[in-house]
Amino acid sequence: MYNVGDVVIYSTHGLCSIEDICEQTFYDITKTYYVLQPLNEPQLIIRTPIDNSKKQLRGIIKKEEALKILHSFTSPGVEWIEQSTHRLRFYLEIIKSGNRQKQANLLNTLLRKKLEYSVTEKKFPNQEEKLLQSLQDNIFSEFSIALDKSSDEIYDYVLTKLC
Repeated sequence: MYNVGDVVIYSTHGLCSIEDICEQTFYDITKTYYVLQPLNEPQLIIRTPIDNSKKQLRGIIKKEEALKILHSFTSPGVEWIEQSTHRLRFYLEIIKSGNRQKQANLLNTLLRKKLEYSVTEKKFPNQEEKLLQSLQDNIFSEFSIALDKSSDEIYDYVLTKLC
């Protein structure tokens, strides 16, 4: 159970502040809801049942786990699948899993592949660019809270590990 004012991770929206906890009735069923406001989308309000069985809500990563995951950027990430439709399907499953290590491995792969594309002066695929930006924003903003560093500092650190 979280409290009003807590910062949590919600699904693909990333960091959210719990603005309220209230009861609401839909279709004659009353449930208790968290009222969330994504930190990077302040115009959006999300309501999710406290007893949501999909477990899309989780607390901020601990410092030790964040450091361990950051260290993993020295190793290769996940497999780069050549066929774009299979690649996107596989990558979306990783994102939906909510597993931070797997998501960081995917981010690792996307960052490495983007660097590779830039060296060969090719355009990085648009869908992968969107995935990269979303993952980077979500992971680095969460890690910035856990490690008390800016997202830019974490990004710079990760870039040194990729080379």
